[in-house]
Amino acid sequence: MKVIFLVGVIQAVFLALLIFSKRKKSAADYVLATWMLFYGIHLLFQYFRITGLVFKYEHLLGIDTYFPILQGAFLFVYVSVLTNGSGKFKKSYLYHGVLFLAISIYCAFDFYSLGANEKLNYFLSMEEAPPIFYRLTLMLNFFVGPIYVLWSLLLLRKYKKQIANNFSYTEQINLNWLRYILYTSVAIWGSVIIDGFFGEYIRANLYEFVDEITFILVTLTIFILGYFGFKQPAIYTDDYAVKAQIANKKLHKKQKINADSFQRRAERYGKSGLKKTETEEHVNKLMLYMENEKPYLDSKLSLKQLAAFLELSTNHTSQIINESLNKNFFDFVNDYRINEVKECLSDSKFSHYTLLAIAYECGFNSKSSFNSLFKIKTGLTPSEYQKTLKA
Repeated sequence: MKVIFLVGVIQAVFLALLIFSKRKKSAADYVLATWMLFYGIHLLFQYFRITGLVFKYEHLLGIDTYFPILQGAFLFVYVSVLTNGSGKFKKSYLYHGVLFLAISIYCAFDFYSLGANEKLNYFLSMEEAPPIFYRLTLMLNFFVGPIYVLWSLLLLRKYKKQIANNFSYTEQINLNWLRYILYTSVAIWGSVIIDGFFGEYIRANLYEFVDEITFILVTLTIFILGYFGFKQPAIYTDDYAVKAQIANKKLHKKQKINADSFQRRAERYGKSGLKKTETEEHVNKLMLYMENEKPYLDSKLSLKQLAAFLELSTNHTSQIINESLNKNFFDFVNDYRINEVKECLSDSKFSHYTLLAIAYECGFNSKSSFNSLFKIKTGLTPSEYQKTLKA
């Protein structure tokens, strides 16, 4: 058991340093690295507790009591930064630490400031008959975390819809790995609740088993979270609009997008709905752009790029695609890619290309997404479709 704690501590600190060492760190990286350090400190104090060091050095007593409250907050803030549409850390996220801060300030005057012997006696007396304040706040320890986990799951569910409306690909941005972390968190909090509420009613050997399972899961979570978090690229970055303008300048050397005009129009459309005539005009412009310039061949095409071309806000561009074409952005772009693949397969010039090479040429950036989307749209696998052409 002691070894599990030490492995978790070393692992958390190592992953934090690894993330901090990244050259191009996003706001999510800073949150994750700080969270990893906090995880390490939390497990270190748990190690002090099970080895009895907290009773040898009394001033360590109670410091980590309310750390679980921050675990849930860190999880929620990390998910929020990854999925909030800007990739930035918002000042409002700091409010999620207010509860922990308020409790800590109270404890600083009521408990932490006591002398060593007084602190030990007070701590032992609280275990027998805790004052009402500590009873209530210790209840928060068990329920705040699960609330944040459920809240984070709702954010990921909402984000899944955002992907379809903002991106033409899902690789490295679908955050499926984070969903598994949340499922593991549900198991961890479940064992914590069992440990806390039912520990005194179950046999000692079963109690120790539940405790060990809990921290094995925590150690495993730290490794998976740190590993995939380190590899996770920033999803929403400021360079999308820049990339969009550069791409459009290359495709339309004679047609330049005026930045001030774009800003004024985006603000105007952001406050009022598009008129029917304006919608039709933008739909026609969009369709001509897709057919003539083929921006979908860019595997990282985003809604912001199309919005820049139409000189509209992303909201109104999404509205045009959703309402006028009855598709989300993901399906809209990938329909063009699949049609492009079909044309290439029918063209003898591409007969020496492999299916995967054609898929990459047409804007797909992974074999799995190409195969699954092609099957969904055509009812056939790419190889089956190719055989029908030969027949």
